[in-house]
Amino acid sequence: MDEVFKALEKQQVDYYLLDGQMSILEDYLDAYPEKKFELTKWVQTGRLFIGPWYTQTDELIVTGESIIRNLSLGMNLAKKLGGSQKIGYLPDSFGQGADMPKIYNGMDIHDAVFWRGLSADKTKSREFNWKSEDDSEVTVANIKDGYFVGVGLIYDDNATEVIETVVDGATIDDIVLPVGGDQRYVDYDLKERISFYNQQLMDKDTYLFESNYPKLFEDIEQYKNTLDNVSGEFISGSVSKIHRSIYSSRYDQKYLNDKVERRMIYQLEPLMAMADRVGIPYKKSLLDKIWKLIVRNQAHDSAGGCNSDKTNQIILERLREADQLSYSAVDYLTRKISESEKNKQSNDLTFFNTLPFPIQKDIEFKVSLKEKNFELFYENSKIPVDIWNVTKKYHGQIKRDESQYLDDDYYYVYDCSAQITIPALQWITLNIKPITDKTIEIVPAKDCDQIQDSHYQIKFHDGQLALLNLQTGKTIDNFLSIVDDGDEGDTYDYSPAYDNQVLDLNFSDSQVSCECGNLRQQLKIKGIWDLPKNLSERSLNQKTVQINYELQLVLDDSGLVKTHLLIDNQAEDHRMRVVIKSNTQLNNYSYSDTQFGYIKRPVVDPHLHDWQEIGWNEEPTAIFPMIHYANLHADGGSTTVYSKGIKEYQIDGQQFDRIALTLFRSVGFLGRPDLIRRPGVASGNQFTYIPTPDSQLKEQLHFKFAIGFDEKFNPVQAMETFQTYATSNPYYQVQTLNQFTNTLKYFVMHELDDQIESHPFFEIMTDNLIFSSLTESEDKSGWLVRIYNPNKFICDGNNVLILNKPCITSLTDFTGKIVKNLGEQRKVSMESFKPGEIKTIKINK
Repeated sequence: MDEVFKALEKQQVDYYLLDGQMSILEDYLDAYPEKKFELTKWVQTGRLFIGPWYTQTDELIVTGESIIRNLSLGMNLAKKLGGSQKIGYLPDSFGQGADMPKIYNGMDIHDAVFWRGLSADKTKSREFNWKSEDDSEVTVANIKDGYFVGVGLIYDDNATEVIETVVDGATIDDIVLPVGGDQRYVDYDLKERISFYNQQLMDKDTYLFESNYPKLFEDIEQYKNTLDNVSGEFISGSVSKIHRSIYSSRYDQKYLNDKVERRMIYQLEPLMAMADRVGIPYKKSLLDKIWKLIVRNQAHDSAGGCNSDKTNQIILERLREADQLSYSAVDYLTRKISESEKNKQSNDLTFFNTLPFPIQKDIEFKVSLKEKNFELFYENSKIPVDIWNVTKKYHGQIKRDESQYLDDDYYYVYDCSAQITIPALQWITLNIKPITDKTIEIVPAKDCDQIQDSHYQIKFHDGQLALLNLQTGKTIDNFLSIVDDGDEGDTYDYSPAYDNQVLDLNFSDSQVSCECGNLRQQLKIKGIWDLPKNLSERSLNQKTVQINYELQLVLDDSGLVKTHLLIDNQAEDHRMRVVIKSNTQLNNYSYSDTQFGYIKRPVVDPHLHDWQEIGWNEEPTAIFPMIHYANLHADGGSTTVYSKGIKEYQIDGQQFDRIALTLFRSVGFLGRPDLIRRPGVASGNQFTYIPTPDSQLKEQLHFKFAIGFDEKFNPVQAMETFQTYATSNPYYQVQTLNQFTNTLKYFVMHELDDQIESHPFFEIMTDNLIFSSLTESEDKSGWLVRIYNPNKFICDGNNVLILNKPCITSLTDFTGKIVKNLGEQRKVSMESFKPGEIKTIKINK
């Protein structure tokens, strides 16, 4: 940085672009606060370009709200230092998401720069208009040969050859020659090299001069009407490596990132708004602190997990800190509200719904009581409860000699579940009535082989699971299975082993039990799989490693098969997938959610068999990213798999009737050369092997996903189902026996000065739109509610929200800047939603 300032001061360079991300500047100024004046000077004079990102985001496996927060954090920080360049600058992200034009336009960004992912099948031009289905649009400068291609200007004296490389594919006269590179110093001799090139190019009708991206796009604007119009995502390996199987590297990080994202968007932010309405001030600075920790891990390589072990350890620590901070904040608010409620009684049990639509679901919770039995009531109506386990606990002072413990210092913790109904963005309080004359009955575990609810019957037989759909009468045999194969790839890409062995892992020789409650039935399978220890054993057909697993399937009348798989991985260099058989066959396309919609993809890439002949950089295996769900549908049925942290799928089977989710990959190197799927030089570092033993993931791994079988695919229903399934409902019991129910229970807390009650806030009333986020506006004058239309058709904008009372409402951009006043409304209406359109509604306080 000091050298950049020096070069600007001495006019050795006219302009300098600082990588498009602000996190490095935040770190720099944290270490050297005295440099803020000089930094700001160069930004304000238009010679140093910063922003708009906090970190250069991944675009394919992180949520749309995370990307918006990333831009907001970056642009707000840049604003304090002289202002952000409004360029969607992502020169190295491993693919471009289809919804990025919407996101950019929502942040008042209308130009974009990227390198990877564009296929000649979409356009052969370097400059084009990138459009979304809602008519959002950005002008793109695609640097096909990389952000470092201009380094040839510094080191290569053959000007003609360098310029021919740069001009290839350009359709206009103003062409970008980026002189960049990872961790590259400023080039002090840039002016001399430009002069040297211009002397060689005098008769080539080409002239080089120093410039910047804002100026470039001003010049491109004159050609805008002549540029190609392109839409969709860019995840092709035709012009650069795209790493289309990086979505399964370092599953442990992806799982934790997904968990924290969901908690922030669907739990903590709405809960803060609910709390603010009863007197607990909204804490945006805390949210920003947590979001910074999260988005620091969402840069393309950080999200991908293609890092050294030391870097990945730092990423995990940041995610763990974000997990603890967000979890503690939820605990604090639920406790503060519960203990401040009007007419509060001991043992009251309060449940929260942080989504803007009512929920009715089977919720797991714990109750702590002195008594050996209890009943649960809501407004004098008894709520049926399933008790799955009871643990006797001691709450006196611990002593070395436990025989000194008094009987009166023991209590019971009940693991329960019950079907709870909660209105939109509200909480309800249930009353616990202790019973002293009758011991509680625990749902017994039985040696049986099937479970059932009103939707499905699941039966275990001969090591396989069969599912009977009670709505259609059709059975799917072996509907869920596990497949393991060798992985001779690296942290960037899966690649099958040269001497491979694919293993179909069934559930033979396992322990099977069932627990059948009033509302929930669950089937548990415990067993051991024998696997090759490493690639050497796999090539010799040896299996010396035993991997313990536990699979739990739950039916609870939700219309889903809820699944929790626990694996103790002790093998190396392998990939494990769960394969779900769908209720359709001969599918030509798969579907998965994007940040603000869904996308259709072919189950077989058209260039799968000629990719090497046409010069692509990696095999276009139909391995795809997913954020929350993957789907197969055709006439006669639809199968959707919802995931908590699994980010990769592929359509499998001879009939293309199976959705294969990559659970995890175990690999031992950052980069490897000459992979079957990616021949040639190693990624990451071409000159040395960098071992990553931590990326073998030899540890206990949890996988949570759910499966739904429907008659038709509905993207609104799919996302609402995911939100209901994947959003935990916070709860709190008013009691003093158990001081460790959450992270803050042990510590004392004041009640609010005034007693409070739950009141309606607002509710989404349409069946065609999806909730995205609820936050406070920057000026604290209102609430920003973001909703979107995931459909491919126009949706009505009438009566979208119903408020608890009439309020001044308006439409804003993503930052909260008002773009249209809607007036005072209780039933909030606006113009119709275009296909895929996102709208942010401000509700004045």
